[in-house]
Amino acid sequence: MKAFVTRNPVATFIVLTLAFQVGVVLMAHHLMDGGSLDGHPLAHNVFRMRPFGPLFFAVGITFWLEGRAGLRHLFASFFHWRVPAKWYALAFSWKFILGYTGIAASVLLGLRAWPPSVDSGFIWSLLRNLPFIVGIALVEETSWMKFGVTRMQGKHPAWRSCLTVGIGWGLWYVPMVFLREGVPSGVAWQAALLSMISLTFLLGWVYNETRSGTVLLIMQVISNCTFFVVPILPSGPDLDQTFAVAYALTFFMLACIIVWRAGPKELCSSGARARWGEELAAGPAKETGGEALTVAPVRP
Repeated sequence: MKAFVTRNPVATFIVLTLAFQVGVVLMAHHLMDGGSLDGHPLAHNVFRMRPFGPLFFAVGITFWLEGRAGLRHLFASFFHWRVPAKWYALAFSWKFILGYTGIAASVLLGLRAWPPSVDSGFIWSLLRNLPFIVGIALVEETSWMKFGVTRMQGKHPAWRSCLTVGIGWGLWYVPMVFLREGVPSGVAWQAALLSMISLTFLLGWVYNETRSGTVLLIMQVISNCTFFVVPILPSGPDLDQTFAVAYALTFFMLACIIVWRAGPKELCSSGARARWGEELAAGPAKETGGEALTVAPVRP
């Protein structure tokens, strides 16, 4: 068993994570008895278990295969924050630019009129959900990106690694789309899946360029916060999806441009993609102020 997991850590992680997610959603759906989570406390408590699946399996597999050294490496990139300022500018602005670009495209094509610039009353809703937003960002960047993408990139090209993990990450959300809980109402599962695949390529490119978990964490937090601010989610009595679909398609186009410009094999300008156990030790010196980091590599 351990030999199989050693050869296929990411496949094992994806299968276990998706199985756990489907199990949680099915159990919550059964306990809801045709109602909603708000009216069924037990179902709500079961549903709350879902965010812990990816982190539990990523940490568990890492510790089983590599012990404490692996765990230190799993979280080490969050302490690598000294990168050029342009990456922080991107981290804090990317989702707003992409969201309003999708809205502008819809308006120019005559599909919808320009909406209010921001959603009304977003501040209190955002502050109420901020602790969960930060928590889920930490879980997802640690499990899907650091554990999943960098391990796959040790053996496979960046495009294949991001595509595989992106599909798994997107499928993790699909059961919640059908349950209509834990995700915005009215979002089509196809748009959600496409957005998560595109997000994986974007984050994979940024991580390959920076080796910084801090930048990725900010990008994910901003991504989730933007949904409370920019009016791109389904809206109106019929939950019109025009802006949501436009956003997903715009994001996909951006992902394609990134792959084209950065190169599908390495997905970075330095020509050396991040690999599990090697990215901090062998990362580009130019991104650490001219000094190479000296973290010992842990082999996948």
